[in-house]
Amino acid sequence: MAKYFASAIDKPTLEPYEISRTLRGQLHYFTEGASARQWEHSDDPNAFFFPLEVTSELYDEGVFYVTSPLDDQNQAEIEITEEQEDFLDWLVSNEIEKVKVSEA
Repeated sequence: MAKYFASAIDKPTLEPYEISRTLRGQLHYFTEGASARQWEHSDDPNAFFFPLEVTSELYDEGVFYVTSPLDDQNQAEIEITEEQEDFLDWLVSNEIEKVKVSEA
């Protein structure tokens, strides 16, 4: 089974953080959307930008919101999982905003 590692682009000496395949597929829920993709790695599907202010708020609140493409008038509130919380803690504790995910 493949392993995935999140590496801090802005802190290359920091040990990569191992994440599950499931979390790898969920990372886009924690980014700031299209505006956050406007940075030097925005064309790389394995690079993510997590604005620290937004990430801190997500971590503190313990929930995120998803808007259905079928009903943009309503949002679902989803409680973060323990794995998601641990990952957000890693980002916030180390003040990481730019992450690249690799498969090993």
